[in-house]
Amino acid sequence: MNPSFSSAFARYSMRPSLRNNLIIALAVLVSVVAIAQSVSTYQLCRTGMSALLDLRLEQVAMRMRGDLADAIPSAPARGSQPSRDIVITIRKPGANVPLRSTEPSLSLPASAPAGFSSEMVNGERWRIYTLRRDASVIQVAQRSSVRNELVRETALTTLWPTLILLPLVLLAVVVIVHRTLRRLTPLGQAAQSIDAAHLNPLPVTGVPGEVLPFVESINRMIERLAQVIESEREFIADAAHELRTPLTALQLQADNLQPHIVAGNQERFQELRNGIARSGMLIGQLLRLARADAPLDAAIEPADVSSIVVDAVSGVLPIAAARGIDIGADAMLADKVVASRADVAIAVKNLVSNAVRYTPDGGTIDLQMRREANALWIEVTDTGPGIAEESLPRVFDRFFRANSSTQVDVEGTGLGLSIVKAITAKYGGQAVIRNRHDGRSGIVAAVSFPLASV
Repeated sequence: MNPSFSSAFARYSMRPSLRNNLIIALAVLVSVVAIAQSVSTYQLCRTGMSALLDLRLEQVAMRMRGDLADAIPSAPARGSQPSRDIVITIRKPGANVPLRSTEPSLSLPASAPAGFSSEMVNGERWRIYTLRRDASVIQVAQRSSVRNELVRETALTTLWPTLILLPLVLLAVVVIVHRTLRRLTPLGQAAQSIDAAHLNPLPVTGVPGEVLPFVESINRMIERLAQVIESEREFIADAAHELRTPLTALQLQADNLQPHIVAGNQERFQELRNGIARSGMLIGQLLRLARADAPLDAAIEPADVSSIVVDAVSGVLPIAAARGIDIGADAMLADKVVASRADVAIAVKNLVSNAVRYTPDGGTIDLQMRREANALWIEVTDTGPGIAEESLPRVFDRFFRANSSTQVDVEGTGLGLSIVKAITAKYGGQAVIRNRHDGRSGIVAAVSFPLASV
């Protein structure tokens, strides 16, 4: 498994989840309530069933006071009564032998107290109801094991509704929590789309009241951030405009002075002119960066990327030919993108010029276009020295320059790739720089823009 993927998964798995916390808390609460209710119902059912069986013994004893006692045979066969039936014994006071009994082999204790009692008879525990009258003693008994079995079977039937309903309730908890928090999904997607080029406030429509203060605070932060970025952009644009005029004047004065510079100072004078030219180049880059950071125009005419790629290659072809660099474009597509032609041209030109600048003489540069999902990608692959892996994450930082052997900035200002990144981000695209992994040195620089609907 990819180590970076593993570490990302580990971080995600360790991240607390509001949805999971709610589901676990509610599931535990419902389970505890269900278990408590089941235990309570089970105990109440056992108590009620025991009372019902006792009532049955008492009622039978009461009926034996009348003529029903004569229905009991005076000499029944021993062991003929089923074990689950109740046993009835009628005896005269002080007599050792029962007058009548449904099970002669069972000698119920005549000394049992009136009412209910539990006695050991023949090695078994019995529940006995004793009714004493002047002329007789009536005892009705039932095995405690039979009673316990009846009570247990009846009480267990009360647990089935809980066993069936508990999973359904837990499923309902999961569904309800998921549907409730799903309302926050569009909010998360809107927050994820926020960047320096898209500082739109988060929507507050339909946001739960508990989350609304948090969303409003984020919107206020976005508003402050947008003001700071706009102030920065305006400062860069104003400063570049203000500096362009005096630098242009310096360039003109240097051109006018060149014939009057003595031969011994020509080399130093040329260094001065080159410094002025680099300053002018930096100001131009700053202006392009300010335009790239500017808000998106409401109406954008789709741009034909194939013609932009052809123009970019044509612009560097003389330099490439002079250095023996083989440059060409494959897989040209007729698709258009939702972006300004001027911005797309700047981004592609920067990548192509960058490749020409750092591809050694006799090298190769390939341009390719491809569709992926709803985006059009333009890739520039060269055979240059490549980029140090530790520098790759910073190549799009403003004013960042790698070492001279792997420097990727088109004009040495540290702003070329920042401009490319700003342009693609403004239109919802991407900019990617990676080293080649096909056994050759060099980089693959790619930009994407959203495809225009046909």
